[in-house]
Amino acid sequence: MIAVEVSAHVNPTEDRDRVQSAIEGIFPYLEYELQEKEGFTARLVGTGGRDSLELLHGLLRSRKILDTGRRNIHIEGLTVTFILNKQAATMGKVSFPAGDEPLGSIWVEIVAQDADEAGRVVDWLAPPTENGHPQFEIEL
Repeated sequence: MIAVEVSAHVNPTEDRDRVQSAIEGIFPYLEYELQEKEGFTARLVGTGGRDSLELLHGLLRSRKILDTGRRNIHIEGLTVTFILNKQAATMGKVSFPAGDEPLGSIWVEIVAQDADEAGRVVDWLAPPTENGHPQFEIEL
């Protein structure tokens, strides 16, 4: 069983509902909380489980960006992390930013119960490819 946390800063110039809608367009089925303000910025945090990753799983395949996804997904111990472009997410697109973004990014953290499960999360989301096609597909 995995735990998913998706978060983004809500800047003073941004609408909270619009930021939440951008996240929901890629990660449905999350429960949201607006955390304390850090200076002038609040942090919107959504938590959920495996089902909240289903749409991302499909988008990585339909956009044919499995290799890009795999390169940008990091694993450390039981934790799988990656960031997505917040502006692209407002359009329902998955994009992995090259660096810092002016309005911030969407941060994703997936915590597994053991190291094997963490590896399966990566292989399920973005398996290795050959000639642009997944070498295998697994269940999570």
